[in-house]
Amino acid sequence: MERLDARLKEIPPPGFHDLVVRVSGIDECKGWWEGRSGAFPSELRRLKERTIPVSADASARMSARNVLPPSGQPPWGARRLARGEGTDAARTGYAELLRSVFEGHSDMEFGRELILHFHAQLLKDSPADRAQRGRYRSMMDRPGPYRREGMESLALRPTESHLVHGEMGTLTEWTAARLAAPDYHPLLVIASFLLEFLAIRPFADGNGRMSRILAHFLLLKRGYEHVPYVSLDRVIADRMAEVQIALRRAQARRNFPRPDILPWLRAFLEVLQAQAAELRMLLEGRPREDLLSENQRAVLSLFDRHREVSIRLVHGELGIPRDTAKQVLGRLQMLNLVLRAGSGRASRYLRPPRYPDGRPSPGPAR
Repeated sequence: MERLDARLKEIPPPGFHDLVVRVSGIDECKGWWEGRSGAFPSELRRLKERTIPVSADASARMSARNVLPPSGQPPWGARRLARGEGTDAARTGYAELLRSVFEGHSDMEFGRELILHFHAQLLKDSPADRAQRGRYRSMMDRPGPYRREGMESLALRPTESHLVHGEMGTLTEWTAARLAAPDYHPLLVIASFLLEFLAIRPFADGNGRMSRILAHFLLLKRGYEHVPYVSLDRVIADRMAEVQIALRRAQARRNFPRPDILPWLRAFLEVLQAQAAELRMLLEGRPREDLLSENQRAVLSLFDRHREVSIRLVHGELGIPRDTAKQVLGRLQMLNLVLRAGSGRASRYLRPPRYPDGRPSPGPAR
């Protein structure tokens, strides 16, 4: 455990100041969220539902592509899917596990058993070797298409298989202890856990996906409740090369007499900063739904069940008089909470469109 502590103790002062500024910005968003999370119930339901498929797609994309030079390793342990492993199965398994983390993290306890359970769930529909699901690897990690014996630095090679169990035990114990104590900021502890996890590469397959699942879980356990509303996986995928370079630099130097993991800490915090900034952009300036009238909130709730809403639908499902329904929809349109298509009796109302990755589009041209 002293080895893991040393990495955080040895951060140079200028670099530490930069980390403090970044952590403060993320924590400021955490505080903002705690005061605003109840103000947008309809929008947040949509964002959370959209995050899961967007994250699964981004995760599958990172696992299926390799943009690195020889001996490279994609970010957060991602690499090409094993031969014969279907991307649909990988996407489905990731989406289901991510949803369970979003919905049930408060009832889960971090530790070795949970990590193995997550891995078994992640690969439950995968055609990969069933004996490897939910178990640490029993042989050396398979070399990727660009990683061959003798081409990879010793500092970047994964832990020998017979040492994986012990190193993962030490890592999980250290992480649980440091997250429960005030010695280090939890974001730095989580980043350090992910760095070591990806250096060990404890599983025969799925290490990259597991690292991102565990990142979501640990962030949620430490109170970063805004994480499910913008895809963390997509933010990582958008800066794939930069994260990969930072990861490799930190992995290569993490066991030096004076370790240097600053590049990875900075890259991890930059990802969280970008995610937080995007969420604020999505919600800032939007009227608070908790200040809407009862009729306005009821009409917005219809969009959870219907792609588009009409005056007739509002009248039929909510029992609101047609004239009142027209007024309510008109007010929601003025607040930019809905868009109108068509005119007269053919008028119908839709929620503002979004890009395929979940971000808002500028809306129709005027």
